[in-house]
This record gives sequence, C-alpha cells and structure tokens, in this order.
Amino acid sequence: MFKKLAAAGAGRALGEDGFPAGPWTPELLAAAISQIDSNRSGVDLRTVQLWFQENDRGISATNIRWLARVFGCDDPEATAAWQVVLSAAQARLQAKRREVKKADSLAPGTPDVPPDPTVDHEQWSPVKFTPDAEPEADRKKQRFSLARKSETLFSGGSPLNLPASVFAGASALGFLSYIVGIHSAVYLRADNIAKEVGFLWAPNWTLLFMVLLPLFFALVTELLAFWTSEGRMKLWTWSDTTTSDDDWARNVEGSSFSFCAVFLICVLFAGVFQWIGVCLIPLLEGGADYATSWGTLAIVRPEVISVPVSIAFTALAYLYMCLCFYLFFAGLILLHTMIHDLRKIDLEAKILQQVGSQGEVHELCLRLMRGIFRCTILAGC
Repeated sequence: MFKKLAAAGAGRALGEDGFPAGPWTPELLAAAISQIDSNRSGVDLRTVQLWFQENDRGISATNIRWLARVFGCDDPEATAAWQVVLSAAQARLQAKRREVKKADSLAPGTPDVPPDPTVDHEQWSPVKFTPDAEPEADRKKQRFSLARKSETLFSGGSPLNLPASVFAGASALGFLSYIVGIHSAVYLRADNIAKEVGFLWAPNWTLLFMVLLPLFFALVTELLAFWTSEGRMKLWTWSDTTTSDDDWARNVEGSSFSFCAVFLICVLFAGVFQWIGVCLIPLLEGGADYATSWGTLAIVRPEVISVPVSIAFTALAYLYMCLCFYLFFAGLILLHTMIHDLRKIDLEAKILQQVGSQGEVHELCLRLMRGIFRCTILAGC
C-alpha cells in the first residue's frame, strides 16, 4: 500500500494540471517528514529508504503518524483517517509475515523460492490448506460464548436496539396488567386502611424499567460504540503497541466467568427463587400471612384476577426482570472492560509528550471517563 501511495504522490502539492507534482522519493519524503514542527528529531533517510524496499518490520507506529500527516496535508481529519488506514495495513503486513514464518517452520524441507517482484506482499499471503482446517474453523464459529453474545447485544446494530427493547418489554407488561385487571387495584387491610397495589403504581416496575434502565443502556451502548470504533483505534495509532479488534474480543472473553456468574445469580436467585418465594408459594397455599402486592392480589381479591392467571403473569414479569438485571450487570462489566483495555494499551511517555497528540489523547481519555462517570451515577440511582 505504501508503494502505491508513494508512486501516486499522495499528499504532494498539486501542479498546474491539478494532479500531484510527482511521486515521492525517499529524499523528498524524508525532507517532508523532517519539516513537521512537532517532529523535533526528524527521520533518517536510511529509514525512509527501507520503506521503499521489502522489509519484515514495515513502518513503526510513530513514523506512521508522521506519514499520515504528510499524506493528509496536515489536516486533522485527513490525518486521523490516514493513520487508521496505514495502521491497518501495517497490522495486516505483520500478520502475513507471521503466517509466512509459521509456514516456513512447518515445512523445513521446502526449497527457497525467490519472491516474485511483481507481487504486492501486502495483498498476498500464502494459504496453507489442511484437511482439518475447515472443521476447526467451523468448531470455533459454533463455540458459544456468553461474554461475546452479551457484548454483541450492546454493540451490534443500532444503539437504540437494546434501550428500545427494554422499554418495549416494560410497556408490554403494563398493557398486559391492564388486560388482566391488576394495573390499578385497591384492597382493604385488616385495619380498614385502603392500599393501592396495582402494577402501574409500583415505581420499581415502571420508573426503573421504563426510564432509568433504558437510559443506562443507551449511555453504555453509545460509549461502547465510541470506544471500539474510534477511541481505541486512535490510541493504537498513537502508541507503539500492536493491537486490533481481536485484542478487544480477548478482553471481553477474559470476563467470561464474571458474565456467567452474574447470569446464574440473576436468573436463579433474582428470578426463579425470588418468584417461587414471593409469588408462587403464596398463590398456591393462600390464606397465610403473606404481604399483599399485585403479584398476590388473587389471594385477597379473587374476583379481580384468578390464581392461574396471576401465576402466569408474575412468571413472565420476573423473567423479564431477571434478564434486565443481567443486562444491567453486563453493562457494568463492559464499563470495567473498557477501563481495563485503556490500561492495557501501553502509551509511551514520549507519545503523550508530543505536541501534536497530547491534547487529543487527553480529550479522548476524558471523554471515556466522563461517559463511565455518567453511567456509574445512573447505575447508583
């Protein structure tokens, strides 16, 4: 890719005909990089000459940054776009170099074949066919991961999918309570005090699931989309650390135990066991000294709702509740994963001290911190 861009003269001044003045040469490119104000040390001509040759190391992340500024004509948006493109090409080149070395180590008796100079090594890599390759890939695709599935719920598709689904579920329960007749119900206690126990009068089933949780999920989804598609990519280009989307996937996969533990606790204890103790047993036994709520209203007012209908409605409501609780804790785990991912991207001090990126790095990290702070405050409510 670099050779094509250099041959096309990307970033060079336009001539009278509206086209670049000519291709880049090692001397011209080294001079252009050394003229950047924030690049105090410049770049060695021999280093630039290696870029025009076949080499195993490619271009370092620091030099990619200077190269992006040259190709982008020092425009911030164009520079950022070139950084992403060049860094992605560098990552592909390194991956293909590793594949070549791996193939050579697996076949030590293969005679050395001189490379074809007409082949673009950034676009070509040897493919090693093995009988078990396709089944192994299929097995990896079929392997279920609760952590990745949960992360996909937050990052896949539109950012409104998850908040809208939670809001729609709460709205459906509200309409269903109106249909069965427990949306607003009053019963008379033993001390002749009337008490409202309707479903729509319970703030933990209306305000929480229709306002607070959708807002929390919207903030987490937006922050996660920013971090995975923009934030970590920019930090990657500014640092010398080689990272990719696979690193983020591994970080999420590393929290698999947390996701599984939270799922079991939310479904079993907050869902099944709580429903059995609070709703099912009182409805089946009846007449005992149980707290009356919209879930056990059939005990004191059987003319409003029957026991079988109440069991079915409460089971559906508690299933919805435990799944929402799991998604809530999954969002908190993803917030921690973003912080952990930021810490793992090793930004060297010299990168942060450079005038060109210091403000942008601080602004990016501050945006992440503010987003996590808002989510944490909302979660505490």
